[in-house]
Amino acid sequence: MRSVADLRERHRGPVIAPDDGGYDPARVTFNGMVDRRPELVVRPLDVADIVSAVRYAGEAGLPIAVRGGGHGVAGHCVGDGSLVVDLRLMRQVRVDPESRTGTCEGGALWEDLDPPGQRHGLATPGGTFGDTGVAGLTLGGGIGHLSPSYGLTLDNLLSATVVTADGSVVSASESDDAELFWALRGGGGNFGVVAEFTFQLHPVGLLLGGKLDYRFEDAPEVLPVWRDVMANAPDSLASFGQIFRDGFTGEDLVNASVAWLGDLDAGREAIKELTHGLSPVTNTVRPMYYSELQDLYGRIPFGLRNYWSGRFLRELPDELLTLTIDQFLDEELVGGVLIEPLHGAAARVSPDATAFAGREARWNATFINIWENAGDDERQIENARRYSRSLAPWEIGGGYLNYAFEASGDDLEAEFGAARFERLQAVKRQYDPANAFRFNHNIAPE
Repeated sequence: MRSVADLRERHRGPVIAPDDGGYDPARVTFNGMVDRRPELVVRPLDVADIVSAVRYAGEAGLPIAVRGGGHGVAGHCVGDGSLVVDLRLMRQVRVDPESRTGTCEGGALWEDLDPPGQRHGLATPGGTFGDTGVAGLTLGGGIGHLSPSYGLTLDNLLSATVVTADGSVVSASESDDAELFWALRGGGGNFGVVAEFTFQLHPVGLLLGGKLDYRFEDAPEVLPVWRDVMANAPDSLASFGQIFRDGFTGEDLVNASVAWLGDLDAGREAIKELTHGLSPVTNTVRPMYYSELQDLYGRIPFGLRNYWSGRFLRELPDELLTLTIDQFLDEELVGGVLIEPLHGAAARVSPDATAFAGREARWNATFINIWENAGDDERQIENARRYSRSLAPWEIGGGYLNYAFEASGDDLEAEFGAARFERLQAVKRQYDPANAFRFNHNIAPE
């Protein structure tokens, strides 16, 4: 077996071992509950470095974790006893305005990709936080402000350069390694290290965006109106609803985001029931550009304790909204519920076209809990789990794995469905038969 010294000779980027000074900072993830100790952290500079790291892991018998943006709630980017391929030094972006395509390396954040596209009036759906990693969001789905108009993030993926478990470099697209390309779009990081992504970009100019905040006590009036607006919303309108109590400030609010692509006056008309029929205490909706919209929610600091849990839903009846509101009658309950409509372009893609498991759903509801004190872990985790369990009468399939700390079922077959899961397993057996890439919502080969 080759030594770490041998790897350092082959790998031009940093190689960080447990006795190195930078080891502890290198293993920090978004979620402060995650405290894992890898054998090595490598930071490639290019595809050749990724290949050398993956081959070394195979020679050393080390499983592989992959860090893109490091923003995943589950902390899969670091694994105990693993070799972590940390892509944070691979963030280059290229935009071709003629073909309307954007290509980025595997460590890129959305704040790396969005501005170069916007310089040409272009963008692709990219979640709701600029500091989220492109890789994790794409491989798991990608619900964002542009999804009703242009689909999920993964619906806009044109090709991916992947280093597989044996160190091979594969270009996956609809025409090359099509089955791997299918699996990458929704199957997460199970199949290799994605070194590069190429996306379709779309015209996105001045839009109507912002937030509407309402008093917490108005939730029984606000949420049904918001639900009805979004149940009949055109592709041009994206809006996410929230009810929350901030565990740090004690503030409690009902909130709706707004993103309208198209004529600004038509957008104001589309949301008039939210702005005139109701009484927001804060209304920041105004003309803005997409890069500003991507900072609508601010940033969640790394290192806080996080547990998120939810379900895809076929409907959002009054009973469910009442249940959601009533849980906050417990004044000690902190956290929030985020409700995301799944309509428009994302809903028109065939469920079999990609591995994404939530295509048949109409809504996605997630309890988002963030706190600081480790002594509160058990109580805060159960709050999120209890809410998810209460969604059972309306759930369809499982939950959105990009948000999940853990899968909602006993295994991922319940999340993906039997036929989709069997197909994913076949791809896993072809590209990672030894399950080297196991630090994820894992699709085991057998």
